[in-house]
Amino acid sequence: MKLTKEEIQFIDDYLIKNKVKYWDVRLELLDHIVSAVEEKITKGGMSFNEALLQVHRGFGNQFIEFGVPKNKIFESGLYQSNIGFKKFIRNKQKALGRKYRKMTWNHLKVKFSTFKFWLEYLAVITLFIMLYQFKPELCFLIGLLVLMLPTIYSVYYSIKDKSTRKSLSFAMATSSAMAVWSLYNLSFYILKDSYENVANMPHGFFVIVTCLFYPMIRSNIELYQNIYKENKTTFNLKFL
Repeated sequence: MKLTKEEIQFIDDYLIKNKVKYWDVRLELLDHIVSAVEEKITKGGMSFNEALLQVHRGFGNQFIEFGVPKNKIFESGLYQSNIGFKKFIRNKQKALGRKYRKMTWNHLKVKFSTFKFWLEYLAVITLFIMLYQFKPELCFLIGLLVLMLPTIYSVYYSIKDKSTRKSLSFAMATSSAMAVWSLYNLSFYILKDSYENVANMPHGFFVIVTCLFYPMIRSNIELYQNIYKENKTTFNLKFL
């Protein structure tokens, strides 16, 4: 038995009230719950309310029936606990983190296997070396800008298109890309302790860091672009 549009909308609202804030996770859960409820109604002869309560509990969410009037069990039971959905989101975050790390690594392998990228990489290193000889401060600032490119891309896409907002996929891609910036900050603070102030720190060290991380930065940007295209396509199909 297929659910009505009103029943499907009710399930979507129920997920929102249970704090499933990421729209892409909500779509995945909505599809799963609708299918499970339809199956229980068709094969188990349950009502919509009974089926949804059972599916709700099947996700690990709990509700108390003792002392609750029978006509209130459905209304109160669906919103007493969302612990199962929280666990689902955490597992999804871990899975996406592994997926995007693997994708970044695959992008790196492909890049290093092409002559075109080696030319690009050598050109970037040569440009930094030449610039450092004449304008070390400027070279340092450009290096910082390059290291921040994944973050800049993330902000750009967030402003450009609402499909990236409250998207777990894009949030995890951003988190994965921030690893480069985190490594830079770690090296910065380690080196900072050896100097009296930041102004005395050698700019060349950070230029080297930028050159070393450049391939990963390029891979992260490509990852952003791919995830953005997937997000936009899914968002347009479901919400427009």
